[in-house]
Amino acid sequence: MNCATVKEWIPLYIDGLLSPEVEQSVRLHMMTCPDCAHWLDEAREMAEIWSEMDRDRSLQNDIDVPDLTAGVMAYIGKLENGRRERAATVTMARRRTMPRTSWVHYGVAACLTVILVQFGVFENLAYGITEINGHMSNTVSAWFGPGR
Repeated sequence: MNCATVKEWIPLYIDGLLSPEVEQSVRLHMMTCPDCAHWLDEAREMAEIWSEMDRDRSLQNDIDVPDLTAGVMAYIGKLENGRRERAATVTMARRRTMPRTSWVHYGVAACLTVILVQFGVFENLAYGITEINGHMSNTVSAWFGPGR
């Protein structure tokens, strides 16, 4: 039994809701794993605190906890509206400029190709590739030729 499974079953173990076989497996794991045993001790302490809170309703009434839900939800709504406005602005700007940008890229590529052809950059390209192939085939023949 691994630690992740045991930690998931600890609340059921504390409440006694596990089958006897699984409960014994959890108990055996707790004997050999100090981390899970510590986790069980903390879970039992938390369960005791919650049960004390349930027994003593007057303690719950004495605690003055402000309701933050409305303020937090309003702030989340404001953040979400701002995110939507920024996303719509960026998307609209991208839609207008994207086709124009792609044509600019194609135009620049075509101009560079024409310039490179005019300067003769591609003139000896085929000769260079043929020469490289010849050198490589000679090297491979020397390495793996009949004399080796």
